[in-house]
Amino acid sequence: MLLKVNGDSVEIDDGSNIDELLDMLEIPKTKVAVELNGVVIPNSELLGKALKDQDILEIVRAIGGG
Repeated sequence: MLLKVNGDSVEIDDGSNIDELLDMLEIPKTKVAVELNGVVIPNSELLGKALKDQDILEIVRAIGGG
C-alpha cells in the first residue's frame, strides 16, 4: 500500500501498523510524535494502529538543543 509520510510517498506491506512503519524507516520510537490523517496517535497505540492505503502521516522527533 502507498502512504504519504512527511510529504514523501512510502510503500509498505498491506496490513502494517505504525510501529512497523517506524521500524522500516529506522525511526526510534522514543521521543516521537505521530499524526495520522490529522489526528495525533498516543505512543501507547502505535503498535495496534493499522494503516490503510493513502493514509497521510507526519512523524516528528524531539531533538534537544539550545
